[in-house]
Amino acid sequence: MSQTILQMVQNAEAELGLPQSISVFGQSGATDNTGIQMGALANRVLDEMRRMNRWTVLQNEYDIVVDVATVTTGTMAPQSPVITNIPSTAGLTKQDWQVVGAGISVASRILSVDSLTQVTCTMENTNTATLTNTPITFARDTYPLPAGIDWFNNRTFWDRTNRWELLGPDSPQMDQWHRSGIVATGPRRHYRILPGINTTTGATQEMVRFWPSPVEIASPLQLVFEYLSEFSVATSGGTSYAQYFTTDTDTCLLSANAMVMGIKWMFWEAKGFGSYMTLQNRWVDYVERLAARDGAAPTLQLVKRQNPIFISPSNTQDGFFPGPVGPNSS
Repeated sequence: MSQTILQMVQNAEAELGLPQSISVFGQSGATDNTGIQMGALANRVLDEMRRMNRWTVLQNEYDIVVDVATVTTGTMAPQSPVITNIPSTAGLTKQDWQVVGAGISVASRILSVDSLTQVTCTMENTNTATLTNTPITFARDTYPLPAGIDWFNNRTFWDRTNRWELLGPDSPQMDQWHRSGIVATGPRRHYRILPGINTTTGATQEMVRFWPSPVEIASPLQLVFEYLSEFSVATSGGTSYAQYFTTDTDTCLLSANAMVMGIKWMFWEAKGFGSYMTLQNRWVDYVERLAARDGAAPTLQLVKRQNPIFISPSNTQDGFFPGPVGPNSS
């Protein structure tokens, strides 16, 4: 059975020869300075341990369903960012949608949804005459990321519908090259991580934006990636999860023994005892041994490796498969 944070603090105090606290966060109506300090240090230990390994228990997968673009009509005055007479703007949100139409730049996005029939774009159109009931396409290419992402597992972003690995994360320079340069598309879809606002909650949240925008898809597009969660604390009897300990009954998804050892050396350091380095070295050694056993590990070959006999990204070309066809066939 997992130890609660109160039990971890009491174990650390017992091993250090200190009186045991009745409560860490005051749920039992009593606290002491030692218990309060060790509770704060326990949260610091969590931060340290999460970043010392890609712990299997913290790995998560997230799926994004990219819907088909909205094809509609609207009216555009010459060199205006405003589109009027749209049958319905329901479901559209600012900054999350690219706008495609006659005279509209590929970098243009929805700046604001003004009414049920009007939107304002981030860029003016280049038309010299008013276009009435002209075709307009709104393609959503920006989606909120799940809460609690600590860091991403690299090269896990995939387009499962087309069975292609997504390219990225793009730098701001590469993203601007795509959206502002001459070449506006390519054979593969890219992604970029950027800050944004969750249109549902209004809170600041990391977003993922794709390029090219999904204006061409005829059915929902399924994308996926994996990440390491910062939610390493189980609360309410394991029915929910949080980043830090906040109540005496919270438990940890990581090793309780490692937590106790981490609390001890950080407490000793905070008190100015030079002997904390011995406790710290023991903790680091213990965590490294846990990391070495966490999950599975590949068999490393000491001899020259054979060429792979199975199809993989390393021996399959992106286009003109199976070839030889295309511009370089001769």
